Parts: sequence; C-alpha cells; structure tokens
Amino acid sequence: MKRSGLRLRPTLSSAALLLVAGGVLASSCAESSTSSNPCTDGQSQCGGECVDTQASVDHCGECGNACAAGHRCAAGTCVEGEDPGEGGGGGQFGEGGTDAPGQGGADGACSEEHTECDGRCVNLETDPRNCGDCGVACEEGQVCADGECACPEGLTECDGACVDALTDRTHCGGCETRCSPTQLCVEGACSCSEGLTDCDGSCADLQTSEMHCGSCEVACERGAICQEGACSCVIGTHDVIEDTFPQTVTGTTIAGETNYGLACVASGSSERVYLFTPAEAGTYTLDTSGSSFDTALGVVSATSCAQIECNDDISPTISQSKVRAVIGAGEPVLIVVTGFDGSEGDFRLHLSKAGPPTCPSEDVGDTLPKTFTGDTELLGDAITPSCGHPGGPDVSYTFTAPADGKYVFDTFGSEFNTILELQDGECDGEVLACNDDSRGGSQSRAVVELEAGQTIVAVVDGFEAAGGRYTLNVAAWEPPPCPMMDLGSTYPQSVTGNTSGLDHVLESPCATSDSPEATYSFTAPVDGRYTFDTIGSSLDTVLHVHDGSCAGPSLGCNDNASSSSSQSVVSTPLSAGQTAYVVVDGAYGDSGAYKLNVSGIPAPPCPANELESAVPLTLNGTTAGLGDFVSAPCGAPGGAEATYEFVAPEDGVYVFDTFGSSFDTVLHVHDGACGGPSLGCNDNTAGPQSRVAVSLVAGQATVVVVDGSGPSATGAFKLNVSRSNGEGTCANPINLGSAVPQRVNGSTLLQPNSAAPGCTTSSGNDRVYRFTAPESRTYIIDTLTSTFDTILHVHDGDSCTGAELACNDNASGVASRVEVTLTAGQVITIVGDSRPSSSGNLVLNISAAPDPDPGTDPDAGTDPDAGTDPEP
Repeated sequence: MKRSGLRLRPTLSSAALLLVAGGVLASSCAESSTSSNPCTDGQSQCGGECVDTQASVDHCGECGNACAAGHRCAAGTCVEGEDPGEGGGGGQFGEGGTDAPGQGGADGACSEEHTECDGRCVNLETDPRNCGDCGVACEEGQVCADGECACPEGLTECDGACVDALTDRTHCGGCETRCSPTQLCVEGACSCSEGLTDCDGSCADLQTSEMHCGSCEVACERGAICQEGACSCVIGTHDVIEDTFPQTVTGTTIAGETNYGLACVASGSSERVYLFTPAEAGTYTLDTSGSSFDTALGVVSATSCAQIECNDDISPTISQSKVRAVIGAGEPVLIVVTGFDGSEGDFRLHLSKAGPPTCPSEDVGDTLPKTFTGDTELLGDAITPSCGHPGGPDVSYTFTAPADGKYVFDTFGSEFNTILELQDGECDGEVLACNDDSRGGSQSRAVVELEAGQTIVAVVDGFEAAGGRYTLNVAAWEPPPCPMMDLGSTYPQSVTGNTSGLDHVLESPCATSDSPEATYSFTAPVDGRYTFDTIGSSLDTVLHVHDGSCAGPSLGCNDNASSSSSQSVVSTPLSAGQTAYVVVDGAYGDSGAYKLNVSGIPAPPCPANELESAVPLTLNGTTAGLGDFVSAPCGAPGGAEATYEFVAPEDGVYVFDTFGSSFDTVLHVHDGACGGPSLGCNDNTAGPQSRVAVSLVAGQATVVVVDGSGPSATGAFKLNVSRSNGEGTCANPINLGSAVPQRVNGSTLLQPNSAAPGCTTSSGNDRVYRFTAPESRTYIIDTLTSTFDTILHVHDGDSCTGAELACNDNASGVASRVEVTLTAGQVITIVGDSRPSSSGNLVLNISAAPDPDPGTDPDAGTDPDAGTDPEP
C-alpha cells in the first residue's frame, strides 16, 4: 500500500503522541511504558523508529550511519554483500525501514502495514524519512504520526523547527515573539530575572544602571555612575571640606588618582578631590596660590558630573589657578586639584565666600584727583555692565561733579581684566560710558562730560568671572598732548598702538568721525615724498596729516585707500626739516588696534632736465618709474611727473602742450622753481592732453611739469613748445576801434593767463581787446555763443591793470554779460577770460544799450526855461 501527499500539523493529537512516545511504531517494536526508550530490548529509537543498530543498513552501529549500496549491516558494521534477511516471517525489511524480521510476506513482499520505498519496507504512518509517502522526510525534531510530520507534544512548530514556546526566548508564548537579550522566557512570557526591572523591554538593575538609575528612564549625566539607585560623580577616594570661610587646605597630588580629566587642561595628571556641600547659596572663590607646581583647578557637580568652572593659570605669568563658582544651598560639588601636562606636587587650596552685592559701595566726594583701591574677590555681582563680557564681582562709587567739564575714570593699576561703566544718577541708571579694554590692555578708561552737581555711579566690574585687586582713578580731564609720540626722521618705520580708551579731540578733514585718535610727529630728513598708511590695522581708520602742528593746514586726508580696504593712505611731499603731524583716527566711532607705517622717496633734482631755448621744439619722454613731488594746481593729484627748466629767449607768449602723449596728462608751469608761483595749469584741453600758454620776458626761467592725472596715469609723453605772436594779450591787445554793433571771433587756446578778474578767485587763458566809445552812452558787452565757460571783465584805459568797470562770470549759462556807461572817446580794455582748464572759441559782442523811454523820464515837461527862450 502506498500513500501520496503529506499534511503537516503544528502538533500531534494526544493519541498520536502516545503512539510515538510509546514506541508503537511497528509490530517489530515492543511496547514499553516504563522505559525512556520506547523500543524493545536490543533496539534503539532513531528518528522516531525502533531499529536494530546491529543489523539496520540505515542505522548501522548508530542512528544515521547508513551503509553504502551493495553492503549490509552485520554486528553494527557495514560489510559487503546483500542482507540475507532474518526472521520467521521471511520478511526482507523490518517495520519502519528496519531490518527487523516479520515484516515481509511469504513471497518476500512487504507486509500489509508496510510499503516498499527504495528497496526497503517502511511504515508510511510512522517513518519520519518516508512520512505519508516515500521520500517525504520530516524536519529535524519532528516525528511522523498517522502519516503526517508534527512536533512532539509540548513543542510548537515555528519556521519549520519544533520549539518549546514556554521557554524559548525567540518564540516565547508564540512564534516570533522574541524576548530582549536581557530577558528570559518563563511560562511563555518574557520577564526579567530576580533583582532586575523591566524598563521598556530591557532588564535593568535600578541600583547600578546609569540609564535607569533608581527608576526607569532616569539617566545619569555623562561621566556619572549609579550607586545604590542614585547618580553620583564621586569616583575613587576623596576628602570632605567643611563649610567654613575663609579657610586654606593643604595636600598633594603625588600618586593621586586620575578620574575626572578637567576640560581646561590636558588630561593625565594625578588629582586630589574634595567633596564640598555649602549650607548657603553664594559665590565661592577658590585658588591655589602658593602651590609648588603648575596647577589646574575645577569645580564639578557631584550629581551630574558637569564641570561648573575650570581654570589653568590665573594669568599668563602666574601658573597657579583660580575659579569663582556660584553654588546653590545643599548642592554637592567636587573640587578637583590637578596639574598641567603631568605636573604634580604639594598644593595650597584657599576658599572664600563673597558677601552680598551692594550698589553703590562708596562715595568719591568732590576732591580731585583721587584714587581708590580694594579687592572685589569677596564682593557680590550687583551690576551687569553693557559692554564686554561681565559676570565678575563689582564695586561701585558715586561721584558728583564739582563743576561743568569733562572727567576721566580709569582702572589702570588693577590686577585683573576690568570693565568700567559710568551710569547717570544711580545704580542701573542711563549708561553714559562703558569700556572693556583701553589702549589694548585689560584695564579700562572712560571720559564723560558732566554739569556741576550732576551725580553718576562708576562701576568697576570683572571680565567674565574675573575679580581681585583693583585701582580706580578719578580726575578732571585734560586734553592729551599732541603729538603723543615723536617718530623722529627715520623711514621706513612702523609703530603699533590702540585707540580704545583714548580721547577724541581732532576733527578729520575728510570723514565724519567721533572716534578717539592717536597722534604722531614726523620730520622729513630730506626733500621727498613721504607716505603714511594704516595697512595692518584692525579697525576702520581715517588718516590725516597736518603741517606744523596737529591743527595746522591739511597736507592730506584719506578714509579708505580703496573700495575694498578700510585702511588709509596719505602721500605728501615734504621739504627737509619740515614736520608733519600724523593723526590715526577711526571712522564712525570705531576704535581698536592700529598700525602706522611710514615710508619715503627722496626727491630727485627739480628741474631734472633743461629745455633748449630755440622754439618751436618737441621732446619725447616717459614718467614711468618717476615719483610725485610737485603738486599740480589743477587736475587730479598723485601722478608721477617729469620736470624741465625753460628760459624764454625773448619777450612773448609761449605755448606748451602734451599732444601726442599716451596717457591722461596734467601740464603746469611755475615761475623760477618747482615750488614757484603757478603761471598756468591745464588738465584736459584736447581730450586727455593738456595745453598752457604763458607770457614771458626774455631770460625769464620757468619750470615745466608734465604730470599725470591721478596715481595710475603714467607712461610715454610728448612735450611741444611753441611761441605765439602775442596778439590778444595785455601787452598787445587787439584794437576793435569804435564800431557798434560788432562781433569778434577769436580763440583762447594759445593765449596765456594775463589778467585776473575781480568777480572770481581763479581764471584761465584770456584774450584781450581795446575799444573806444563812439559816443556817450551805455554799451552791452557779452560772450554769447562762445564754446567754453567764459569770464568777462572790463578795465578803464588801455591797460589790464586799469580800474575794473564791470565783471561777470555766468550771466546766461556759461556765457557772460556786462553793461558799462562810457563817454565819447573813452578807451576801455575788454578781457575775454575763462575758467581754469577751460578754453575754446571766444565770441565777443558789443552793442549799444537801448535809450530809456522818454515817457518815463521824471524830468520830462518840467524844464523851467521851456517857452522862455530869449529872443533871437
């Protein structure tokens, strides 16, 4: 009989389990209800079958040891040869696939209860390798009952495996119900062992767990440990400091433990730890002054392990340590004394407690100057200044101004980093001034202007938690010396300083500034161009240079050297022995660390070259590599220049121009020397080139300067010199006669600047005319339709130096117009002038002014002699 198909059941019925457990697998297996082996004597249970391991080819000698094909099992050993068969039934195979007798028929076939599978007689009802059908094997741990694979009683099939759901941690109470790694499976439920508590699926010892200390979800801070159900940072050995102040404790860190590792110092040094629990809340100061080694000092919360305060060195020169800590009443803290970078030794630990904060502490009075000293260590923190990083103890004084004026307060001489604030009226009043660090140091200074009888409060505070010995100086303000420092005559050189805490006295000529300033004097050792700059400063500077004194004429002023720089540069020519006063200022109230650099270039000979006197002439040259030593009266300053001497061979008007040059030129001519009076200056006459005409007498020496329009204008130039006929100058005016009306066209391009108008302070090239009045009346003279900005002035007589009868700059746009009343035959000189650097075609118009309306003549009809002529 064969069966096909297999039905898996998660568990067996009670009857089937009894069948399997009792060994009722085949007729060849005897029942045994009293032995742990359900098979008869001489047989073993292998995979739910009772077999004779001495004869079974599948379990020869032991379960699972199958003999190869063509072999048989004899006395528990596989040997060659076919199994001859045993047993009275003539059966070839035993029940369930064994070689037990009695399972075959008389003709050698399997009995009714067995099926031949792969040459063996097996019971498909009970054989776990052929369960229900040949070749259908049950999973390990399963048995075959009623032709179905199932788990034994008390086990559950989960993912093909038989498990005890009452104890299995992976399938506790049911498949896939997993217990946490710290839980056990007891009676089908995940639970913690005795002494542990289930905290969100995890078993924890509430007495020692740092994540569940005392109760679930109560975690200790990093570094803390859980002891007896409470978080604690008390690690290793420690001593207890009593709540008594002030007091000094001595000890040693030699051979001490290393448990805390303070954040302000490299770890690894041995420590000495003290437990301190104050009875009252307050600010406590601890220091290790007098210790024998480089210490570090920290205050650590005994419950959270948080480092409340930590300090390595009191100052850059003091290797002992000092902290101030605000500690609550009953709050346990650990005081940790250790060393820097492995240092250890004997120490002294000083403890003190600050008193209650008070404001004000004392009255300054009205006698000045006055100095106060004291110690803020044992004081409270009553005031929070508006600048710096306050937080230290403070002391405060009231001051009443004895008179109108400025008063200065400073903390120079204090032993710690101070903050100084001046408040109006009373504590926490309006802030009048506040300063953290003055002049680059750690002390403070403030100046305030007060009225007589005005009361203020001066507060001396500490930067962050700083405190200690302080000095407060109060005095009436006096202007600082100017200069503050003499730089001598050395160049190049650099000086550094800090404007913070200095006074604001000098106004900048080129920028709005109410910043404090530093002042220096510098004396030029030789003629030259000297440059002062603040490159390298940390503040937005304004730099101004004055001649002779701090309030002298400005030699130069600069706010920002470029659009991308907040530093300043001023370059100016100085003569040997000339003293310049340099002011380092700040922009828009800015102050801080600055750097002043001084450099110079000695002036070359001026003039550097000579021009021939034979004209016309043309000279080629370059300004590349030259300096700027002669200031141009017109145009943009700062360009490099070439200088030439020219001596007039004869009287006349001489024209100098730079037509053909490769850059934007400025041309200026001086009388006698480089620094002599300007005879003419022009920036742009024709495009970027320049032209100047001057009247000279024979033998007159001049200096002609080819300059650049701005610092970047430099390159190859061409200088042309020519001589005009001199017509249209004061020495040779053009005679217009007496015709009225008349219009005259001319040009000022080649004209000199020969006459000065009275209606404006500066003028350029001019053209001069002579006119004789044909009759007594009023005349209108104008420059309408001229091509440039004109100036018109009229002088009495035939000279430019005659009395000025009229002058006008702009009557109609850039044109000029005057009216003059002349008598018949009166000679006048008319000057068609121009604005500086403005020349072109001059149009001169002369006309008679309209006669007045007779009907408006107040004397008309009132002649007393009318109608009374004598007889003929």
